[in-house]
Amino acid sequence: MRQIYPVRLPVCIAVLVLATGAGFAALAQQASPQPPPAARLPLAPASALPRDGTYIANDKIGFTVDHQSGLVRLRFVDNDEVFYLTSEAAPMGGHVLKYDTGAVALHVTVFGAVTLYTPAAKGGLPVEYVDVPTSVDPAPVAAKDMKMFAAKLAQELSSGNDFAIGFAADWDNIPRSDMLRLLMCDAMRNATYALEEVAKGPKRSVISDRLHIVRVLQGPKPNVTVQRGILAVTIAPQVGPAARPSSLAIARALQAAL
Repeated sequence: MRQIYPVRLPVCIAVLVLATGAGFAALAQQASPQPPPAARLPLAPASALPRDGTYIANDKIGFTVDHQSGLVRLRFVDNDEVFYLTSEAAPMGGHVLKYDTGAVALHVTVFGAVTLYTPAAKGGLPVEYVDVPTSVDPAPVAAKDMKMFAAKLAQELSSGNDFAIGFAADWDNIPRSDMLRLLMCDAMRNATYALEEVAKGPKRSVISDRLHIVRVLQGPKPNVTVQRGILAVTIAPQVGPAARPSSLAIARALQAAL
């Protein structure tokens, strides 16, 4: 009777079989369906928010926003002042936009939702985007019309508040620089708005008695001082179009000094 002996595979063949099996397992694992990655909402870069255009809050407070020189500019529809806002990070990935006084103007979420803050609505008002981008800049003033522009502002203060206040500046240097002319107009306009705002409160009679001149000066940085009947507003043409105090900053200086 013939005896049957067990057949032993060579070591090299056994290794090959094991390797082949592992290869098939890897292929099977790759072929098996994998769960899709979690969906992510596309986020606009913070620098682009809020988007340029017109907004409205409470169906009555309208304003326009755009971006220039890395800053957000804001202008309310009922006047010609342009506010240059600085941005700071806020919780949950959003950011807050502030006036030059440090007061919050807008809060913007990471998804682009905008909230407007005003002295009358310190808790904030949600706003709605209602229009395509429009120009934030008011109509420019030619060099030859600067004195007439200043005289018109003085007339507004006289007729609206009975203030005898004039405007003084270095009129001879106006034609030399578009930036200088822009900042001078902004400074005089913002001072007018500030005086009109402060006149609504208890300081109206003090302004009427003590203040007689708004003088626009040049310096290394924007500033406001009140001394000896003169409201001095300093602009800095070498810094750029934002280098002048806002009406809010001027009003704050008036309130503190008078």
